[in-house]
Amino acid sequence: MTTTDFAQVGAEPAADFRFPHWEAVRRCTLGLYFVALVLWSAHYGIPVQRELVVAWTCGALACASIGRHPRQVVWLFLDWLPIVLVLGAYDFTRGAADTFGIGVHARPMIDFDRFLFLGDTPTEWLQTRLYDPNAVSWWDIAFTLIYTSYFIVPFALAGFLWARDRLAFLRYRRRLISLALAGLATYIAFPAAPPWTAGEMGLLNEIHRTTSKGWEVIGVGTAGLFSEGQASVNLVAAVPSLHSAFCALVVFFFWSRARPRLRPLMLLYPLAMGVTLMATGEHYFFDVLLGWLYAGAAMAAWGLWERRRATNMLASERGRTVRP
Repeated sequence: MTTTDFAQVGAEPAADFRFPHWEAVRRCTLGLYFVALVLWSAHYGIPVQRELVVAWTCGALACASIGRHPRQVVWLFLDWLPIVLVLGAYDFTRGAADTFGIGVHARPMIDFDRFLFLGDTPTEWLQTRLYDPNAVSWWDIAFTLIYTSYFIVPFALAGFLWARDRLAFLRYRRRLISLALAGLATYIAFPAAPPWTAGEMGLLNEIHRTTSKGWEVIGVGTAGLFSEGQASVNLVAAVPSLHSAFCALVVFFFWSRARPRLRPLMLLYPLAMGVTLMATGEHYFFDVLLGWLYAGAAMAAWGLWERRRATNMLASERGRTVRP
């Protein structure tokens, strides 16, 4: 079989398991699986650690593969393994980015934002107008949900792609992995203090880290990040903002797949994430802008490579066709 379209593969009859009702079994299993996810989230919190999200996504894809050709289970494991390995290495090493003897940078991002925004940083401006230590506003809830979506949306959409078009999934995976590695390399080469740390250093007016404030009202916790993890692994991994980079990557990759009237709405996602990151003290506009540029560079570089590869393969195929 040469096709990489999962939908076509899924339509093949299971060679080893002749049973006429596999579709009903898959639907029932998926329904029970999502009930289990809801119950698990109610008890432990919404899974936001990337490895947890990938695990739950792959579990759903495994349920959707019940009764289909066994090679799909092999593909599922092999296709997602690089993502798991890279994310594990990313989370393990980025917290040590300030242990290589390179000084932590704080001034360049502040100077850039103040130059661009006429003397004030967006983080200071937004927190002055939006932060209230004694109340949780609707925008605090929105900021929390938008911030948390970064841990779920890119990988849930990867699962959607794998189920619908495996070739597109592989293209998306290349960009996702290269973006994470580029971010990690930058964190190591350029450790940077986020705004809330700069506030503690006295370089900015008092800045508060408020990404989890909305959970006080929502009443549902999170599993994996908003505990001791957030306080320990992201201390100097601020430039670029991979939150903004991954959100931009989602929009860039799905842009051509979306209906034209939906594309302006898609742009709201990276914009909302950028405002959220600045308003909650996580990032400067410098970090957000650089994240968008990293995502654009990943899209452009892989797009060029794929076009050249397709051209070379077509030329090679034509050469074999005309050969006597």
